[in-house]
Amino acid sequence: MTNTLTSLDTAAVEAFAGRVLTDFAGAASTAMTVIGDRLGLYAALTGAGPVQAGELAARTGLHPRLVAEWLGAQTVSGYVRHDPSADTYELPAEHAMALSVVGSPAYVIGAAEVVAGQYATLRDLEGAFRGDGGIDYRSFPRTVAHGIERFFGTAYTHQLAQQWFPAVDGLVDRLDDGVRVADVGSGHGAATLLMARTWPRSEFVGFDNDEPSVDVARSRAADEHNVAFHVAEAGALDAGPFDVVTFFDALHDLGDPTAALRHAYELLAPGGILVVVEPWSTDRIEDSIDNPVARLDYAISTSLCTPTSLAQPGGYGLGTSGGPAHRVRLLAEAGFTSARVVLDTGQNLVFAATKPE
Repeated sequence: MTNTLTSLDTAAVEAFAGRVLTDFAGAASTAMTVIGDRLGLYAALTGAGPVQAGELAARTGLHPRLVAEWLGAQTVSGYVRHDPSADTYELPAEHAMALSVVGSPAYVIGAAEVVAGQYATLRDLEGAFRGDGGIDYRSFPRTVAHGIERFFGTAYTHQLAQQWFPAVDGLVDRLDDGVRVADVGSGHGAATLLMARTWPRSEFVGFDNDEPSVDVARSRAADEHNVAFHVAEAGALDAGPFDVVTFFDALHDLGDPTAALRHAYELLAPGGILVVVEPWSTDRIEDSIDNPVARLDYAISTSLCTPTSLAQPGGYGLGTSGGPAHRVRLLAEAGFTSARVVLDTGQNLVFAATKPE
């Protein structure tokens, strides 16, 4: 053992220990990000210019000492800027775009709630590792579902109609003319409602097996004439045939994605289009090393997506990552022999296929 230690590259040891500490700092700081979001601290700082800690505490009605300490944490993390001469703090407009401006294309703060959900269910994850691998989705705080919607919603708002769908041959023209669309794994209905409002001549039906999520979606669709939501397993959908079937960031969460895709194939009318949007990943894990999107997705996949898939009937455990080739094979096995990646944004992969006439 002594010889092994003396042969170590001490500089490499120190560098790696520093990297681990940096990751720990980021993980701890995420808790502060959640607090800033939940308590409206970022919102109060947005557009406010330089403010003192006491002023921010008074504005938000929060404890002055804790607000001051939170601002210190935000300063050393580089989220806010501190002017020591005036003892003021300011949230730069560029940072607000990621933290508090809901309509921004850089609005990513929803992911913080997903990370918080990891820590809230660590005991369940320990049990999953030691047991059958599964965690019931209902074990996670409902804030996780809202965080997922907020995080993915940024891409839906700024990319679905602008980039994703135009990359699929003929899809936008069909939606403009009016077709029937099934959205599988619709969650709170963010993508479904966006499609319904963008293409009012088409009819949209969202399906999800999580009843609380469907309740949220229905409440948001109360005034919409061309959208409905149903509680259903992905392999037991009805109301077909459909001209288009979509899966937005949902395929990897299913217990039996192959069965769901086969059912989608059956529900599609001849010539119908399948669109599957999945989180970005690479076929070779070596090509994802140190990529922040891959690091986040693999961690969330291990703690949330894979165990909740394993807990469902079928228990496939596809995982959030793993590369496009595996997904193309699943699509082909379900009958979509024309399936291919039509767009790689660096954050998402868009797959498309057409059912033969």
